[in-house]
Amino acid sequence: MQTFVARSTCATRVVALLGLALLSACAGKDAAAPPEAAPPAAMPEPPTREQLATATIGGVLPVAVTLEAGRYQGAPAAPGAASRTTITLLEPTVLYGDLDGAPPAEAAALVAVDTGGSGEVLHLVAFAMRDGKATAVATAPVGDRVKVFRAWFELDKVHMDVVEAGPGEPACCPTQLTRKAFGWQDGKLALREDTPVGSMSINLLAATDWVLVEMDGRSLAQGVLPPTALIQYGKVRGFAGCNRYTASVNESKAGTIALDAPTVDSSKACDAAAVALEAGFLEHLPKVDAYTFHAGRLLLTGAPDGQGVRPVLVFSR
Repeated sequence: MQTFVARSTCATRVVALLGLALLSACAGKDAAAPPEAAPPAAMPEPPTREQLATATIGGVLPVAVTLEAGRYQGAPAAPGAASRTTITLLEPTVLYGDLDGAPPAEAAALVAVDTGGSGEVLHLVAFAMRDGKATAVATAPVGDRVKVFRAWFELDKVHMDVVEAGPGEPACCPTQLTRKAFGWQDGKLALREDTPVGSMSINLLAATDWVLVEMDGRSLAQGVLPPTALIQYGKVRGFAGCNRYTASVNESKAGTIALDAPTVDSSKACDAAAVALEAGFLEHLPKVDAYTFHAGRLLLTGAPDGQGVRPVLVFSR
């Protein structure tokens, strides 16, 4: 009887010790477990194109201004005067990337500043969201009456091929092709590269199917197929809106060209809207006597008519 009691007591003590060991292990595990990490904060997004249209811009005028529908228009320079300061967001140039080396990415775009003089000054502006609104965080001047042929973001810089006035050239009629690069330097946006690479030439337009987006300041109607232009080897060819066309082109000097009347393959039948678009486009082509660039787009222009209105065809890539 005593042996049984002794063995029971021993067994009870073993069970109790095992229970205490398990409790201690669980307690130790709970104590060692790290607290649950808080979810990472969402990274702010750069401004959208729609937000840039109502952005606040400082650094290009003495005071900061706010755009409305991509444009700011100041008060007349004098009572009753037509001249006034304007700032226009060049929407086709909007690019996204990390300029300052710290997340999030910025939105970069060109703005044209016209203070009522004979030309406009381009500025590159970096935008970020501040208190829920698109705001300019850095600016850098690009130049007076500079024509931007193309712009792109690569690594941590905004690169541009531009046409600007070269040595001895008047500001009105630039022909020097220059490659520029803008990046972060000493806490601000600055010109990092500025290298002349040649002269403006119609050869710059080659190997690109240019697509018509505006004719005489009016956007194309919805639902129509836009005319195109491939300009190379002394020819302009493409789709006219309904049929294919071909015309000879000659460049007499940088920026000055002449087009022959186009030859059209008129075998295709189209609806009335396409036929009307084609007729207007083909009527414009023989009037073209010059080309230039604006915000990465190609402009083919003609001589002013009797009312001083210049025909203009605007193409994008």
